[in-house]
Amino acid sequence: MGLVAGRVFVNGRFYTLDAESRVAEAVAVQDGRILATGTTADIRRLAACDKEIVDVGGMAAIPGLTDSHLHMLSFGQSLRRVNLSQVKSIAEIKRIVAERVKTAPRGSWVFGRGWDQDRLAEFRYPTRQDLDEVSPENPIVLTRSCGHIVVANSRALQVAGIDETTPDPAGGVIDRDERGKPTGILREASGLLFRSVPEPGFDELLSCLRDAMRAATAAGLTSVHANDGANGDSSLIPELYSRLHGEEERLRVYWDIPQQFADDILRGGLRSGSGNEFFKHGSLKLFIDGSLGGKTAALDGSYADDPGNEGVLRMSEHELAEIVERAHRAGMQVAIHAIGDRGIRYSLNAIEKAQAACPRPDPRHRIVHCQIMTAEQYPRFQRLGVVADIQPKFVTTDMLWAERRVGAEKARTSYCWKTFLDAGVHVAGGSDCPVEPVEPMKGIYAAVTRKDMEGMPAGGWMPEQKLTVAQAIRLFAQGGPYASFEENLKGSLECGKMADMVVLNEDPFKVRPDAIKDIKPLLTIIGGEIAYDGR
Repeated sequence: MGLVAGRVFVNGRFYTLDAESRVAEAVAVQDGRILATGTTADIRRLAACDKEIVDVGGMAAIPGLTDSHLHMLSFGQSLRRVNLSQVKSIAEIKRIVAERVKTAPRGSWVFGRGWDQDRLAEFRYPTRQDLDEVSPENPIVLTRSCGHIVVANSRALQVAGIDETTPDPAGGVIDRDERGKPTGILREASGLLFRSVPEPGFDELLSCLRDAMRAATAAGLTSVHANDGANGDSSLIPELYSRLHGEEERLRVYWDIPQQFADDILRGGLRSGSGNEFFKHGSLKLFIDGSLGGKTAALDGSYADDPGNEGVLRMSEHELAEIVERAHRAGMQVAIHAIGDRGIRYSLNAIEKAQAACPRPDPRHRIVHCQIMTAEQYPRFQRLGVVADIQPKFVTTDMLWAERRVGAEKARTSYCWKTFLDAGVHVAGGSDCPVEPVEPMKGIYAAVTRKDMEGMPAGGWMPEQKLTVAQAIRLFAQGGPYASFEENLKGSLECGKMADMVVLNEDPFKVRPDAIKDIKPLLTIIGGEIAYDGR
């Protein structure tokens, strides 16, 4: 061992997640990569000096975790907006909004996020009339937890020019009352409102993104696949991340590029994977449908609790196939948002058609969410080499109403994460933050227990779909890196791989499963540098 490490981490239980599932006592790092793993005694001898030795105090450590799908800029903005994630009634929404309006400048926009009509005592959507009672002058826009539905007050509708004469936009719906007037609810149509909102400046965007990056590293994330867009400018997101990485924010980013920037990206010759170790251009992000909670996910057949409603298509099957083939021919990876079984069917069809027209080795196209599925679709993912990009934490909320939404038959073949793994499908784990919390340990808990955050039901929902702790951790440690073609760089503590690790305050392999959700990072290490220290 003549080599000298730049830094060594000793006196821990380092779960390598390599092929042999070894557990090491210590890890040596040189130039941001793992130099060696082994015993504390052996690894200590590699340290250039004592100050380069970090004693982790006997705690457990795992490879760095990747969130394979979230919205970093929206997350950062949500930290500054009205938080409605815990509200249990429309009366409570009104009270919280009224408090914010008191401190908001007269006439300024007020935003909030997180309400879910299925958790409200009134068991209905809030309306413009509800919000008018507490804010007749300030435009108010409150986004449902899923991000696909908003409610606006009358002032916001007026400013945006939305009235009974406004047609539904392509792929969206304006809810109307019996007289044809907008109720304030817009499904897959929030763009009609936000086009009237003043665009945030560069410094505000930078500050929001900085907050999000710091929250992500504090949660134990070392990499994220971020679906971000801002101000209609395809160069802005790379510029923001470049500035923050220049300020020593170390979170690694794989940018899933909004569809609105497709022409700019494809004309510019950029391809999935171009960039550096801290920022890479990722998938072209497409949408075929909406959300299950908002009843806009595209189903084959009606919603069980809303006869006649088969969801909303954000584009036609033909349009989806065209853009997937265009991206595929250009060497781009696609990530298609699809939640309903019809949306997933159209997405698989588009990927299969593109590959048949222009065969490419291992394109690793992705379908994001993959919630309501038929039994035949699981092996089809494997056959086509499609990555299933799932959010295990969804189970903790959706279990309460999923069967009511789609019926018992569809529910039995939905949210089947173990079925994916058993079929040999590559599966990546994410949060869809700010839809769900950014903490990956909550997603790992959900995958292992299939329980809600209060530990119910006792045996877990669809318990045959539970994952082992190792399987669940691999979703977040290795699934994301595979989805971004980085499995040889990330996901295990092996010589030559990036020195990305998370030291935890409890050992997820040893605590009872219900306690996994409460595990916190003590150190988040990115490239051998400490990006977060919570000791």
